[in-house]
Parts: sequence; structure tokens; C-alpha cells
Amino acid sequence: MLITRRPLLFAAATLPLAAPAIAQILPGNRPMRWVVPFPPGGAADAIGRLWADAVTTTTGQAIVIDNRGGGNGVLGVQQVVQAPPDGTVLGVFSIAFFTALPIMMARQPYDWERDLTPIIQLVTSTVLCCVTAERARERGWTDFASLINWAKQPGNRLTKGSAGNGSAAHLLIATIAKRTGAEIEHVPYRGGAPALNDLISGNIDMVFDFMPALMPHVASGRLVALAVGSNARSPLLPQVPGLGEFAALNIGDLDMQSWNALTGPRGMSADLTASIADAVKRSANAPDLERRLNASGLIPATTDGPAATRAKIMADAAGWREMVETSGARME
Repeated sequence: MLITRRPLLFAAATLPLAAPAIAQILPGNRPMRWVVPFPPGGAADAIGRLWADAVTTTTGQAIVIDNRGGGNGVLGVQQVVQAPPDGTVLGVFSIAFFTALPIMMARQPYDWERDLTPIIQLVTSTVLCCVTAERARERGWTDFASLINWAKQPGNRLTKGSAGNGSAAHLLIATIAKRTGAEIEHVPYRGGAPALNDLISGNIDMVFDFMPALMPHVASGRLVALAVGSNARSPLLPQVPGLGEFAALNIGDLDMQSWNALTGPRGMSADLTASIADAVKRSANAPDLERRLNASGLIPATTDGPAATRAKIMADAAGWREMVETSGARME
């Protein structure tokens, strides 16, 4: 297991001398440990590090990032579940850990409603549908509707790559296939990079994946972006339609938005969670945070606090459940 602990900005003395005195979230100079349930280098890691940096800059609170990959992220969740409710150990968890994962896993080692305390949303993101420019010209795929309609014609089958079984892209495309009646074969890979390589090589027809890896190829003209997975257009690629614009395909209500929340163990006091949520909200204006998140295909987005975050999870659960059940995705 690879565990990375990197202090982000520790003493308030590292701040400019002219800065006003700021109080740390936890008294007594105790550092926080934010658990990211994946190895370093991915989007989840970027979310944890960039937000921790912002909170440290704003409040002086020392934060260490702890990467705990393994078990489809469950090992990281267990670190938080078993932590004391004093704010020293928190997790950076996506909406899937509250909604999709409990359905897909045969043996769920935690119950989020019982074992976790969602504190505040950090970011939102979505996936992007891309095909190669060459194949789009060959098959007349001028937009997402023409792609799906091509896959509904007798004898046509669309091959679609994803980062793996149970990934956000897998769940979304399975739902689109069922809703539209299109023949779409899901090809799972061990991550988004090999799927992208096979797309560019012509071994598969399209990918739905998170935006950062795809956007440079769209900019170069090698790939064509046909849709984003969210209902509305993304401000990161405003020229690309959202699924809400394809009501004629019976998918106008779909809205695949993955988001991450700072989460603690059960039993945290209301005063402590409110204090942490307030510190995160104040840190949203930290220098360069939005620009750095946008570069990773992420949009900063905070809820009003623990109650609003829990309500958002509950509101999103039905849509994720439909996608999981439609896909048939299961994990050991």
C-alpha cells in the first residue's frame, strides 16, 4: 500500500507578515489528516491537495494528505469510519461512495448514514463524450444525436470505452443505451488512459471520460466532443451540448455530475462540523484555487454546510441508483 503524507502549509509564520492573525480550525496546533481513497496523481488527489492548500492559506490550519488506495476506495473510507470524531481525520469522498458503491458491492463494509458525517461539498465535475475526427467524418457523426441514431440502425454497433466497470462513464452510457435503444458495447479498461489510447488508435468508437485528459485532443482537432454528461453545458467547454438538449432521445433528464465532499466520522459535534464548513467556504476565494481546479476539469462548488450536503446526497441517490441498476455493475 502506498501512503503519502505531505504537509501542505504548516505554520502561520509562513504567511505574509502583513496578514492578519488567523485562528486554526483545531486548537493546540493539531494537524488535520485528509484521507484521499486513491493513489496520488488523479482527480481525487488534486481535489484534496488543492482545497487543503486553500484552507491552510486561509486559516493557518495544518493539513496532511493521506493517500489510501485499495479496495475500490473502501480502505480509505474505513480510515475515516474508525477515526475519533474530533476533526483530526476527514475524508475527501465522491458522491459515488454514498450512492453507487453501496449498491454495487456485495458486502458493504460501512453504512454512510450511520458511520459518516458529510460536512461540505468541494467540487463538481462531469464526463465528456469524444470520438475521433476521422471516424466522425466517415460515419456522419456531426453531433451526439447522430451518433446515437447511427447506433440504432440495424447492423450497427457502437463500442465505448471507460475507465472500468462501475465507473461514472460506464453507469451513464448503460443508461443512455437503455433509454435510447442504441446498440452500445461497453469495453472496460484499467483506467482512462488505456481507453483513450485505444480510441485514438481506432480500436473503439468513443469514450466518456472526465475532461482533463480529453480536452487537449479536442483542442488539437484529433478528437471531436459531442456532449457532456451533465444536463446543462459545462462552463469549461461551453460550446459542447449537455444531455438536457437531447430530450428527443429520451435522455433529456439525465444529469451525470460527480462531486466530492469533505466527510468525517460519525459523532462529530454540530459546532465542529459547522466550523470546518465555514473554513472551507471562506477558503473558496484563495488565490488561484479556481484556476487550478479548472485545469483538472473541476469546478469549485460548496454547499451551505452539513445539513445541505446530506440533503444533496439524498436528492442525488435516485439517479445514481437507476444508473447502477441499469448497468448491472457489481464489485466484490
